[in-house]
Amino acid sequence: MSDAKRPKRSKVTVKSLLEKKRRGEQLVCLGVYDAPMAAIADEIGFDLLINGNAGPMSLLGHPTPMTVRFDEQLILTQAVSRVARYGMVVGHLPYMTYTHAGDAIRTAGRLIAEGGADAVKCEGNRHTAKIVAEVVNAGISVMGHIGMQASRKLEQSGYGFKGRTAAEAAKIVDDARAFRDAGVFGFIIEYTPVEITDYLAETLEVPVVSVGAGPSRDGIYIASSDVVGYSAFPRPKNEASFVDIRPVIAQGLQTYKDHVLSGAYPGPEFIQHMTQPEHDGFLRLVGA
Repeated sequence: MSDAKRPKRSKVTVKSLLEKKRRGEQLVCLGVYDAPMAAIADEIGFDLLINGNAGPMSLLGHPTPMTVRFDEQLILTQAVSRVARYGMVVGHLPYMTYTHAGDAIRTAGRLIAEGGADAVKCEGNRHTAKIVAEVVNAGISVMGHIGMQASRKLEQSGYGFKGRTAAEAAKIVDDARAFRDAGVFGFIIEYTPVEITDYLAETLEVPVVSVGAGPSRDGIYIASSDVVGYSAFPRPKNEASFVDIRPVIAQGLQTYKDHVLSGAYPGPEFIQHMTQPEHDGFLRLVGA
């Protein structure tokens, strides 16, 4: 489609997200962690470009989000924000960077000022909501992350589904309400039964975006590394993959290696020669 025929697009904002919620329109959100993927995703058009835990894990090989350093998360957020023009860039606050209000405001502020993010995302519960409120009061837009929280793997006894019992489900709803009262503009809900997703999407005035928590009337989120099969780790079993580029990449790399070993690459079309007079002069200068 030519630029002249493309529909006019505007930068996604908190206001436009809330308006979509009120109109009953779904948000389509993608986890992106590098400039090439962000450029492609922004051209296609996604509401949220989220640099979450999966970035340092899939690209940098962290086996757990607890080992991710803030500077790594910052660099990946910068890579996305440099090329994204329309999607709202959301930077994730890494493990143990928002245990106190002062630390949280400084960390979130750096993701905005240095990372180029439009908003930040954090996991937590009713206790964390008090810190989130301080970040929001400082003028920083925050998205909550509830349900399964990768940075709380030890506390939550693993990465499995959360909220299977009535008591666990009620606790997730209570935490979500506390986050809502703290001023978050929306939620990611991960790996919970769809009944919790439905209830929160119906009762909260902010978008509730599902990742592995069934369909949500408000929106769906998935990591680009899972969508295309490009990660250091296997695709999570609770999320779909829509294309697998690993065999294509592997074939290209194998062909390159084979061509080098056989002498086929670099071929004549990739070789530059000096003129004969310059070559003769070069040999004289080096004493050949």
